[in-house]
Amino acid sequence: MPVDDDQFARIMRQLMESLPDLADQLSQEVRQGRVASEQRLKQVGEYEVRASRLAEAELPPLGKTDIAVLPYTGEERIELIRVALLTLAETMYASRKALLDLAVAREMDPTIHFGDPELEPVTHLDLKAETERARVARQTVRALLSEETDVTAEATQ
Repeated sequence: MPVDDDQFARIMRQLMESLPDLADQLSQEVRQGRVASEQRLKQVGEYEVRASRLAEAELPPLGKTDIAVLPYTGEERIELIRVALLTLAETMYASRKALLDLAVAREMDPTIHFGDPELEPVTHLDLKAETERARVARQTVRALLSEETDVTAEATQ
């Protein structure tokens, strides 16, 4: 099912509320577009249009090593979001798991303490619990955003 600008905007608003840094990065990527070679331009049918524009402007034609910027299609924008969320979930789990494994291997307390007890309340982070939360989050993201899932239907509900 094709993705229109309104659907993409709704998904990005939801993402901005939940993960503003990621939403900013994705927005920037979408604004910049994707780089395409002469060969890619020919594949997507943009080559002739761009070549005629260059000729009208009396500029040299596109060369084999020239590149152009193409806007992302709706489906490509959704794929960017899907891959970013999957990567984020994988990275969250892998980093916590590596830290927990290191703590266990060195026989360290898997609870991290932040702050100076003499100056402020100490904050605690339980690596076992955080790793488990990240594992469950990764599993959920994988289930929701697998290739077979209709991402636009899931995200707009």
